[in-house]
Amino acid sequence: MSADEDRPEDEWPLPPVWMWGCHDCAVRYRSMKRAQELVEERRLACGPGVDHDPMDSIVGTQIALAEHMAAAHAAQLTDWVPSCPVCSGHQQAIATEHDGSARARALTRIGNEHRARHVFAPPRIVGLY
Repeated sequence: MSADEDRPEDEWPLPPVWMWGCHDCAVRYRSMKRAQELVEERRLACGPGVDHDPMDSIVGTQIALAEHMAAAHAAQLTDWVPSCPVCSGHQQAIATEHDGSARARALTRIGNEHRARHVFAPPRIVGLY
């Protein structure tokens, strides 16, 4: 595979239909994609050596979408992905804290945010956090 070919781990998945039925999901998804477009435009205009996303809008919009999906759509998220080491880590952490404590709830929420990223982000990004 040459450097200019698309790699599967870089491909953005097509969001499921249920996301478009939720106003908040749709708005957050469009904001995320627009942030990517704006940063890419700045990168092309300014070239190397410049922070093209000083406010971390790309990451921030992805986090906002994942947080919303974890809170509002946990039952609709994908299952844990067996080949994803981050999924495995979250599953292990959740399994050790299942007493209903604030820590257990936080681990579940963070795990659900990761599962949400599997719905809308490419594997190379999902594997980061």
